[in-house]
Amino acid sequence: MRAVVTEETGLEYTRLQDVPRPSAGPDDVLVQIRAAALNPADRYAIDGQYPGGPRPPFISGRDAAGIVVQSDTAGRVPAGTRVLVVQSSVRDLAQGTLCEVQRFPADTVAQIPDDWNWIEAAAAPLAFQTAWKAMNCRGPVTSDEIVAVTGAGGGVGLSAVQLALALGTQVVALSRSEAKRQQLQKLGASHVFAPDEPDLKRKVFDAIGRKGVDVVVDTVGGPLLTLAVHLLGPEGRVGVLGVLGGVEGTIPIPSLMFKRASLHGIQVADLDAVAAVVQWRQIATLLQNANRRPVIDQTFPLEQFSDAFARLRDSPFGKVVVEMPPDL
Repeated sequence: MRAVVTEETGLEYTRLQDVPRPSAGPDDVLVQIRAAALNPADRYAIDGQYPGGPRPPFISGRDAAGIVVQSDTAGRVPAGTRVLVVQSSVRDLAQGTLCEVQRFPADTVAQIPDDWNWIEAAAAPLAFQTAWKAMNCRGPVTSDEIVAVTGAGGGVGLSAVQLALALGTQVVALSRSEAKRQQLQKLGASHVFAPDEPDLKRKVFDAIGRKGVDVVVDTVGGPLLTLAVHLLGPEGRVGVLGVLGGVEGTIPIPSLMFKRASLHGIQVADLDAVAAVVQWRQIATLLQNANRRPVIDQTFPLEQFSDAFARLRDSPFGKVVVEMPPDL
């Protein structure tokens, strides 16, 4: 079978090559992969920049969807089942998803919603689960609350916007890109702003009709962490999960104190397999009930995986997905 293998650190040492087809253990399922979505963590791993990530040689990729071609011994996931892969940590992926066939523990896959295609299914798990955890960092978000999202045009940011809208909340979406702001408005975001807009705090408060939002999902970090705290209302909370804006941010302590606010670092990898699948099923049900799907930016065939990674670096609106051939 073919797989995208990183032989040494760096995308220039990552190639599509023939490798032995994996064999499944008694608790594994063998999956013919039909689509694999890319995440920034995949590129970080290839570049040797993901803490605790796999060492070369390895197959990159975390998200995938496909069809089970060999069940586990207990028959929990029968052959022929359409599944997506719910994996919480890249550290466990000596065998990734950018390949034609892969084995996975049976308790790390979940059935695909009947009306979702392969591409949508591959694009969903990691981004939506990360966004869900950030939104609900101190308890479930309710429909009368207001959620703000920094970097709302990115993969996790878009997922947070869609989840918040599915819950019936007002959504304040922040993006530096004018084109993405327009797309976010079409997606249904209640209020859309550029994060560097003058007098932004007052404009947000005027737009939402009160002083402060309840939750900020901060996918950017750096200076936007300061903004996130300033945007909070009383007892508001910030879920921090991004460093694209920088690895250090200034926290306005008076705002933190007088608002009785809280900051929560988000790491989806602390979920065990069973909890991750249960959480994913909750997310899938919410999305289906609200008639919302993952936003897809562009798809590429397996042979063009390097172009897919290039697109990932171009700040896409939605997920970049690699498709596998339907017949092996």
